[in-house]
Formats: sequence, C-alpha cells, structure tokens
Amino acid sequence: MRFIGVVIILLCMGFGVNAQLSEVEKEIAGDFEQLVQADNDSTKFVICKKIEDSFLRVLPQKESFDYTFSKLNHMGKITSPDLRFRIYNWNCVLSDGSYKYFGILQYKEKSKLKVKLLSDKTDGDMFSRYEPENWPGALYYKIIPFKSKGGASYLLLGWDGNNVSTNKKLIEVLSFEKSGIKFGKPIISWRGKQLNRVIFEYAKQARMSINYQEKEKRLVFDHLSPSKPQFANQFEYYGPDFTHDALQLKKGIWMLQEDVDVRNK
Repeated sequence: MRFIGVVIILLCMGFGVNAQLSEVEKEIAGDFEQLVQADNDSTKFVICKKIEDSFLRVLPQKESFDYTFSKLNHMGKITSPDLRFRIYNWNCVLSDGSYKYFGILQYKEKSKLKVKLLSDKTDGDMFSRYEPENWPGALYYKIIPFKSKGGASYLLLGWDGNNVSTNKKLIEVLSFEKSGIKFGKPIISWRGKQLNRVIFEYAKQARMSINYQEKEKRLVFDHLSPSKPQFANQFEYYGPDFTHDALQLKKGIWMLQEDVDVRNK
C-alpha cells in the first residue's frame, strides 16, 4: 500500500508540473500575439523580456525538456538529435528594418538540467568566438552533431533577416567545453583560412539552400554570386548561380569543397 501511495504522489506531482507548463505556455502564446501587434520597438522589447522571464521560470524543471510547447507558433523550438539540449528561439523586426533575436539554451549536464539565456549583443563575424552573454543572434532550424577535438560539438544552421536589403544564412559551431558554452570554433577550413563560422549574405528576394547529407557527412549549399560583375561585394545583388559548394567533415574539420556535383548518380 505504501508503494501505491508513493506512485500516486509522484503522478500527482507530474500532473501538477504539466499543468503549470500548460499555463505558462498559454501566457507566452498571449505575449506573442501582443508582440505581433506591437507598433514600436520599446513595447516589443518589454514583451520579449516578459517571454524570457516566463521561460526562465519553468525551463529548469526536468519535465519541461520533453514538453512540446506546441501552441507557441511564433517561435522556434529545436532539439539536438542526441537529446542533449534544446534551443528556444524567436525574433522581432525593429522599426528600421533590422532584426533582434532572442534565445534560451536548455541543456543537460551531469544529470542536471540547466538553462542559459542567449543575449543578442553582436553582429558576429567569421573569425571570433562568443559566449551566450554576447551571442551573434539568429534563428536556428537544424542541429548536426559531430565529433571534434575538445568536446561535444554541433553545427547549427541559422537564418538572419539582417536588414531591408539582404538576408543572411549561417553555419554556426556550438561547443560544450570545460570553460563553458561557446559559439564559434575554428574548425572550418575555407580557402586557406580557419573560420569559426560561415556567414552568407544575399539579396532579400533570393532564396538560398543549405542541406545536410548524412550519408556523405557533408553540407551542400548554393554558391552565391552577384547578378553582374560590377556588383561584387554589394550583397543586395547576390543570389544562387546554380552551382554548389560543400563542407565535408574530415577528422573533426569541415573542409570546403568547391563546385561539387549534386546530381543523383
């Protein structure tokens, strides 16, 4: 009877946590509706801060890792294939046409569930490492685990609305190290340089694709070129030129391969 009583108590505790998660989910969904309708930047920042606070209140609870938050349609929720971490991610468009990003990293460490706020405070470049407190913001849509020296590493594929003229896509490297969580790791070999991440910038009306081929362990992506030679380095005129390049994983390093054949053989 004592065992049955313990089970009942645990079940009630589980139901209580799920009820709390559901209530917070409804609250956040309402905040997102207000965010969509907000007409000035200061109001948007206040709402986004409220959303952050709501998440930080419930994400340390272990039950939240498997909770789908399926009612939150205005944001991204992505889980690593090895179930080590989740990223909760959203953005707002500011009055000048630029984008501000918000994110929360929820991860498992030594049987504990931890939460780290991602603060968008830098545009980011291809040669620097950043910590969560100085995060180069983006919306992530795919996580690719891979083996690399120095700890567990992951490629993050991301999108950045950038400004009124161009979009960006990113190949980011997230690593869990003894010194902490890092964005950017110099393990991308690109035309004689070691990059921490790859940033593609292209015209607002263009569409760029990056696809991971798991069997070949490579990323294949559109090669970008200006519509005319005189527009070199004016990225509002850049778009796919119907050729493709790739990053191939070799001994923990992602190696650039140019002009790859992507046709089915």
